[in-house]
Amino acid sequence: MHAQHKTPTPKLCKQLTILVATIFTASITATLIQYRKLPSSIPVLQSFTTDHAQFGPKIAIFYLPFVALMLFLLLHYLEIKAAYPVIRKNKPTLSHIERQNGIITFCLMKNSILLYFTYSLFNDLTVAMGHNRILQQWQAYAFLALLLIIFSWGIIRGLYLQHKLKS
Repeated sequence: MHAQHKTPTPKLCKQLTILVATIFTASITATLIQYRKLPSSIPVLQSFTTDHAQFGPKIAIFYLPFVALMLFLLLHYLEIKAAYPVIRKNKPTLSHIERQNGIITFCLMKNSILLYFTYSLFNDLTVAMGHNRILQQWQAYAFLALLLIIFSWGIIRGLYLQHKLKS
C-alpha cells in the first residue's frame, strides 16, 4: 500500500483566514490605542439584551478576545491535523475528500468564531466609551445559528461522503 499524501488546504480557506486574522489584529490594535481613554470600570459581561450584567476593570476588555484567539488556534491546529491521513493497520483511514471536508469545516468554524468575537470586541469598546451598543440581540442569535449550520453541514457532508465511499 502506497503512502497517502497531505490534503492541501483550499485556497479560499487560506484567504479567509488571512482576512479574518487581519481584521482581528486591527481590532486588537484599535483597542490598545483606545485603552488609555477607557474608564477604569467598564461593562465586562453583557446579556443578549441591552442590559449590562456586570462591571469590571478595563483590562477585562481583552478576556473574550483572548478566549477567541485560543479557540481559533485550537481549531487551526485541528484543521492542520485533518489534512494528514492516519494510517493504521486494522482501521480504515479517511479519504482525501473526507479530510478536505474536515479542513473546510474547521476553517469556517474558526473564522466565524474569531470574526464574531472581533465584532463583540468592537461592541464592548463602543459601550465602554459611553456610546450605544452596536451588537444587537438578533445578531448574537444569528451567530449561534451560523455556527450550528456550519457544524451540521460538516457532519452531514461527512456522513454523506462516508456513505458514498462505502457504496
